[in-house]
Amino acid sequence: MASWIHCNQGTALACLYNLILMKYLKDIKNWKEMINEVICGDCLEGMKLIPDNAIDLVLTDPPYNQKYHYDKYSDALQDAEYIDFMKGRIKKPCVIINYPENIIKYFVPFLGVPDEIVAWVYNAHTPKKFRLICWWGIKPNFNRIKQPFKNPKDKRILNKEGASLYDWWQIEQVKNVSKEKTDHPCQIPLELIKRIITLTTDKGNLICDPFMGSWTTARACKDLGRDFIGFELSEDYCKIGESRLAQMNLF
Repeated sequence: MASWIHCNQGTALACLYNLILMKYLKDIKNWKEMINEVICGDCLEGMKLIPDNAIDLVLTDPPYNQKYHYDKYSDALQDAEYIDFMKGRIKKPCVIINYPENIIKYFVPFLGVPDEIVAWVYNAHTPKKFRLICWWGIKPNFNRIKQPFKNPKDKRILNKEGASLYDWWQIEQVKNVSKEKTDHPCQIPLELIKRIITLTTDKGNLICDPFMGSWTTARACKDLGRDFIGFELSEDYCKIGESRLAQMNLF
């Protein structure tokens, strides 16, 4: 089992509380050094180190190519350039979160038609109030999480634990007033990532997130007993993730 204790920055507090700190891609000698780590560097270069079939799932909420201001990445690529950018970083089996038009425009051309689609809906003060969660090369098992029956008094469902999840999930976005909010500008709800991981993978599986952001996938994997490899280009975003996992361990 990979250790969560890392003192590569000489941080005694990190060792004391069994925390995880980012590593730099330039310091990686063997791909196994990246397991249960978030690597600060270009995921394209990092993923070249990982053997074929070593990853059980690529799970990510990538940049949407909508001219959003990130500190280390241009979110305004030409369409063909963006497709090539993603093609080198996302491999099957994978799960991608994105807007419907982006899934059709950017991901279907090189991944094909998704094997499963779920609508993630939420309240928002913008015209866009839902995104798609799409599976390629793998399918979720909706029976792994139960939800209350619509009519719990129906005699046909007495003594049953609940209904399987539907393909329509209402989970609120992370907003400025949300308890889990960090300084990252585009944070995905922990509940959403946990649900995807639970439905799609088993304990001990290895999940890769090429665009780790605020380390939501790392947090979810740690909670659910999955291994992970994360990449994040921005050192500042990595520091946000470090702080987030530190709070998780301390309280």
